[in-house]
Amino acid sequence: MQLDMEHQAEVTKKPSGGWKVWRIINLLLGVFFMLAALVNLNDSDWYLWMPVYGVSASLCLPLVLKPQWSVSKVWNTVVTIHFTMCLAYAVYQVVLLFEAIKGELKNPLEQEEGREMGGLLIIIAWTSIARFTTVGRPVHASNKQMMNALLLITVTLTFIPLLTWSLCYVGDWHTRLGHCKGMF
Repeated sequence: MQLDMEHQAEVTKKPSGGWKVWRIINLLLGVFFMLAALVNLNDSDWYLWMPVYGVSASLCLPLVLKPQWSVSKVWNTVVTIHFTMCLAYAVYQVVLLFEAIKGELKNPLEQEEGREMGGLLIIIAWTSIARFTTVGRPVHASNKQMMNALLLITVTLTFIPLLTWSLCYVGDWHTRLGHCKGMF
């Protein structure tokens, strides 16, 4: 009983500065996931990728509005199921990618399967950090340095896809960058 009251008191504490960063990260990732879902509208397998990115964007929303929701059983269950399904599909996607590159050593982002695999890796990394660590959660981290490192990784993972995607819209770079092929 005492532990439940202490846990509840911690959950209702005012968010710290780290929560502000976590909210911004989830806002940016939510925007990225939503844009990725919209880009896949014209894809032949849109019925797979719209839900994958749409669910990811939807899972970011509660963390932007109220980070304390990350301790709810419903949110944790949905994230765990989404993580597991994306992980399973990533295994299948690796097989498709190897078939597409036919054993040659080339940039996997030049192939649609490689770009899809990249999206899955971003989702898997985000869901694993959001669900299985204390980053952004209203609990005291036992190893502050580890949590800071994970926060740095999360910030980096947030900006890399947005940056690489935006490079496709700079001048005629989309003709020179392998990951932009097939976007226009």
